[in-house]
Amino acid sequence: MQVETLADNVAMIRAATQAGFVREGTLRRAAWVHGDFADQVVLGLLGTEWDANARG
Repeated sequence: MQVETLADNVAMIRAATQAGFVREGTLRRAAWVHGDFADQVVLGLLGTEWDANARG
């Protein structure tokens, strides 16, 4: 699975990492927000990692 969010969305990044997502990288100036470009963060979670998280 993949999650993308703005780099300044600290709460979303924290929630995703607590759910087991791993920060894969940053897409620099990839999003158009309020008339300017902003960085996006991409987080990923493999199926095998999801299974491990579900078992605790």
